[in-house]
Parts: sequence; structure tokens; C-alpha cells
Amino acid sequence: MPTLLECNWETGNCLAFDFPADWQAVKYDQQENPATGEAAGFDRLVIQSGGVKNIRGVDIVCRLPGQTNHLQITEVKDDRLRTKGMGERHTELYETVLQKTLGTLAGLLLAERLDENSLRPMACLSQHPAIEVVLFLEEPPAVPVPDVGSKRALRRLVRNERKTNLDQRLTAKLNQWKLSFRLFNLTNRPAHPWGVREVLRGAD
Repeated sequence: MPTLLECNWETGNCLAFDFPADWQAVKYDQQENPATGEAAGFDRLVIQSGGVKNIRGVDIVCRLPGQTNHLQITEVKDDRLRTKGMGERHTELYETVLQKTLGTLAGLLLAERLDENSLRPMACLSQHPAIEVVLFLEEPPAVPVPDVGSKRALRRLVRNERKTNLDQRLTAKLNQWKLSFRLFNLTNRPAHPWGVREVLRGAD
């Protein structure tokens, strides 16, 4: 079972993404990590090297099994330490997901052209695969407002509306590009072939 870790370096905690054994999954935006011996990935070594700016890639790229080509690209954001400005954050996330989606697709196209071994299963855009974009977003827990039920309810409503708006905007824009979109988190995720769990960095 392929397992990929996405770590929050401020907290030391990681989200472990466990994919089925017949999935092919890579950390696309992999930075070099001398401490663990992890080498930089294609995105860092080739796409973003040599002074190239404003090109960004998603965290995880997967090739799903089956006869029909199907890719899943996932951006992971752990915002649980963020204490304010979530409205502005949702606007930022909208732009980030679109920018990273385009950057990743451009990178996969170049990887296919260069016959990049590390991305060979995923570098198949010339075959017009189905592509699903996933934003895995963990947000700060709701802060209760003691003894003021109406304020608590209003705050929860505003929060839910912002997240729904982000979901709807990304769905509409990515559908325009003929890509599907899903918004997941640890506690609100439909049944899916892969799982997510929390681990301490270095414990898995």
C-alpha cells in the first residue's frame, strides 16, 4: 500500500495518505530533504529550476488502475493553526488550487515529452485521461461562544457558507476546464479508496 506523508513543519504532525496497492502515487512537489535522504522531485529539479518563477505544483499525483486513463491530483492544506482571516484564506485557496493545477498539468505534459521515468505512469496527458482535482483542507476547529447561542450559530453558518462557496467556485471553474473537483477533510469525506490518518513526524 503506497503511503505518502504531508507534514506541517510548525506542529511536527503529518497527514499520512494511504492509497490502495494498485494505485501509483507520487509526491509531485517534493523538496529535497537531506535529513531523510529524500531527493527533490521532477517539479523542483526541472520545472522550478534555472530561475523559473510563478510555476507551482500540487502535493500528490496519482494514477488510478483500470483500462481508462484516470489521474487524481491533490493539494493538501493543514490550516488548523490559523486563527483569523479565513475569509481571505478561502480566496487565496481558490487562486492557489487553480494555479497549482495548471502548473502540474504543464509539468506532466513536459514530463511526458521528456519521458521522465519517475512520472511515467502519470505523464499521460496526450491520452486525454480523466482528471480529478482534490483539495484536502483541514481548518481550525470552531471556537464556541459561551452562553450566546445566536452568535455561535451565526459564526458556524458564515463558516459553512464560506467553505461551500469555495467548493462551488472551484467546481465551476475546474468543470469549465473539463476537470472534476472534490473538497475533503479528516471528518467529512465521502467513501473513497484511499484513507488519511494523523501521525507524528518520524513515527511512520
